[in-house]
Amino acid sequence: MAPQQSQYHDSGHAPPLTEEADSNILSRVAERVYWLGRYIERTDATARLIAVNGNLLMDLPARLPLGWWPLVNIIGSEELFQELYGPHAEASERNVCRFMSTDTRNPGCIVNSLARARENMRNIRETMPEVAFEYVNDPCLYARNALQGATSRSRRSKALDGISRRAQQLEGFFSQNMLHDASWELLRLGNHIERADMTTRIIDVRSADLFVTRSDLEPFEHIQWRSILRSTYAMQAYMSSMREPVAAPLVLQFLFKDERLPRSYLRCLHAVRRSLLSLPRHEEALRHCNRAIDMLNATNVSDLGAMHKADDLHQFIDACQVRLGEMHDAIAATYFDFPVATSSAKS
Repeated sequence: MAPQQSQYHDSGHAPPLTEEADSNILSRVAERVYWLGRYIERTDATARLIAVNGNLLMDLPARLPLGWWPLVNIIGSEELFQELYGPHAEASERNVCRFMSTDTRNPGCIVNSLARARENMRNIRETMPEVAFEYVNDPCLYARNALQGATSRSRRSKALDGISRRAQQLEGFFSQNMLHDASWELLRLGNHIERADMTTRIIDVRSADLFVTRSDLEPFEHIQWRSILRSTYAMQAYMSSMREPVAAPLVLQFLFKDERLPRSYLRCLHAVRRSLLSLPRHEEALRHCNRAIDMLNATNVSDLGAMHKADDLHQFIDACQVRLGEMHDAIAATYFDFPVATSSAKS
């Protein structure tokens, strides 16, 4: 089961001014920009997960003990799913896809993530490029219409692909049009913490499937590890970089430690570190980021790909999630959560 401590949502409040005049950014804006980055990344990752899981199950025999429940594990929403669909509800394709895409009772579903991104964008539109709101609003409207009409697998796959492409286009738009100042660094903090979070969750749940049911899945192990790579947009990169057959030790090394891979855990941590160094009062968050990097560098992750190391891999990923949670908490405490009294004094 995936650890749950890093499944955050924005507070929705409007915090007061930061204490640092040279940061040139309101803490209200800082929080909104940070969560805009997280929700865009979460939208892309969730759409990709649903699409890849559907393709994986089509490649495997129906008798194998796999299905749609692992996706609920990955996003850490097991209790919510059972609460909404019943304690004995079937984790069917229909139920899980609805839960993760259009069920607005689930805060992390695609349409909610995009709606929250749009709301954050609406509240900071005066600080962003002039047409930014239109760029954020477009995938929101597209997802709501395309997913509601996705009554077949082919239509759902087309809708999910369209959502992923629009989320990635958003990142490109902001990169090319935003002033690369404090707001930009906070947007990237949100992107990379969410990306690191999702990468570790995918590895944790998908590898657990392999280890727990090894006798049934062993002949199809390479298909499972390929699905992990595809879920992180890393299949082609792995083949061109590693030049080796897909195998657990190499996949773990690639996804955790290859700095050339945009979604590798180490690359995300280094990106977080660079953004923090560009912001004032970064000491506490930077300390947690450095601890995460040190822990990763000290771990032989490829060794954790052996079947008898399944528990060790899970514990290591738990520790990675704890580090990400500490970074998030430090960022929130430093840039978002200032006492109301400070706001009154500055008013």
